[in-house]
Amino acid sequence: MSTERVYQRDAYLQTLDTAVVDVTPEGLVLERTVFFPRGGGVMGDEGTLRGPAGALFRVLETFEADERILHRVDRDGLRVGDAVQCALDWARRYTLMRYHTATHVLTGVMFKEHGVRVTGNQLTPDKGRVDFAFTTFDRETLEAGFARSNALIAQDLRVRIDFMPAAEALARPELFKLETGFSRDLSELRLVDIVDFDVQADGGCHVASLREIGRMELTRTENKGKANRRVYFVLHDA
Repeated sequence: MSTERVYQRDAYLQTLDTAVVDVTPEGLVLERTVFFPRGGGVMGDEGTLRGPAGALFRVLETFEADERILHRVDRDGLRVGDAVQCALDWARRYTLMRYHTATHVLTGVMFKEHGVRVTGNQLTPDKGRVDFAFTTFDRETLEAGFARSNALIAQDLRVRIDFMPAAEALARPELFKLETGFSRDLSELRLVDIVDFDVQADGGCHVASLREIGRMELTRTENKGKANRRVYFVLHDA
């Protein structure tokens, strides 16, 4: 049984009543979840599960294994069939949402203006890192990209979630900013649409409007090879 990924339709839902459907040595499988599993360079969610008689279990990590979402908790005690209430560490999740959407803005700018795709990324609550497939590189180009990104954020464009049949989406290469492409095993792809600017295939959590991101600051760059330029950035509150 696959877990319903409630976070994909409502990233702002912080609590959810659900049930345990499997217990493994690695973690718990839930019927539904608001916890995003680690993936796409974004850290998995943390939080709590409240079980029978109010027993509280900390969710230390959320990740995928064998196509199942696993919730690793701090202790044993939950069994198959137990009703539980999920509660996100919301401050942490919301910060990751801001970083994730900020990355879409930046990668959208760099793709539209320079035709470069992303070779990797890593987002934490403290900083973001994006690797671009640049063959030519200078800091001025990146600083201009960040300035353009912040100008778009100031416009407070809306962010919308859509779904599209996979065959239709895969026929549109502009939806994919990653060099490695996207899984072809899915029947439907989820799209993150920064309205009037950029659409990307993506399964993660995002803010609803760009102003929530705040301001992006380029902090450091690295040359990681002939055609791989690493960019670090932080976010500041609006």
